[in-house]
Amino acid sequence: MTRPVPCVKEGQVLNEMQKNRLKNVLRGAPEPPTYLIGRILRSIEREERKRTYRQVAVSGGFLFASLGFVVASMADLGADLARSGFLSFASLFRSDFSFAMANIKELALSLVESFPAISAAFCLASIGCAIWFGVRLINDTRVARHQNGFATPLFS
Repeated sequence: MTRPVPCVKEGQVLNEMQKNRLKNVLRGAPEPPTYLIGRILRSIEREERKRTYRQVAVSGGFLFASLGFVVASMADLGADLARSGFLSFASLFRSDFSFAMANIKELALSLVESFPAISAAFCLASIGCAIWFGVRLINDTRVARHQNGFATPLFS
């Protein structure tokens, strides 16, 4: 007479009696044949390889998109710098340095007031994302190379 296998749901906490019963049921389970174990392990390796390639593709896609955002944000920052008058105030240092130093307080306030902070923050955020996705792509590529037996360093 065999006992039914206890049903364990995800996140369910088992008491001691249920744990012992589950151990006894699993202890009596037959071992799978060796050819089946090999097929299972190859299948697991294949799925891990697919997952790694998927991660590399997603990281590359996000890196490509974030580089597009870097270009767009830099163009937007340049347009906002020209539109706000920041470049006109900053060019006073180059054209008339003595006048700029004589009125440094007012010029500094004008520079701070005309600086496009939102565009600069967006530009820095997009550069940070590009760096982060670049590092992630390098790490994912390193993992994929290691899984395929190419454990040599990428940059030597």
